[in-house]
Amino acid sequence: MKVQFSGTEAIRAPKEQVRQFILDPNQVGRCLPDLQELTVADPTHATAIVKVGVGPVRGRFKLDIELQPGGDAATIHVRGSGMGSSLSMMSEVRLEETPEGTNLHWQADASVSGPLASVGGRLLEGQARKTVEQLFANIRSRLESVAV
Repeated sequence: MKVQFSGTEAIRAPKEQVRQFILDPNQVGRCLPDLQELTVADPTHATAIVKVGVGPVRGRFKLDIELQPGGDAATIHVRGSGMGSSLSMMSEVRLEETPEGTNLHWQADASVSGPLASVGGRLLEGQARKTVEQLFANIRSRLESVAV
């Protein structure tokens, strides 16, 4: 099953601070909803264990995270598996400086297969959207809590 969604987070923090944050796997990893464990391998890679629950299907997923810089943009690749299911997601992030701080524009394309995908289109799509939106909302919250 494939899903695609996008959004914008208005962040009250300087663009350079936001850029550095989204290129740090330790910072981005800690923003994952339901994070249980995070291991940073190098400046662009991390592995995370997260709790997943969609309808009656519940368990843990191991995620491999890769961050790729690109000037005022970045790409976040997430590949994962757990509970007999697999996930592949690519999020493109673009930063725009504003008088109030930075707009973080994001677009996510995800593909899920296995028992998790069989739960049902609307249920899975809603949970996937909620999880990705929460990730970017957590990034905004963490940045604003340390903005100077």
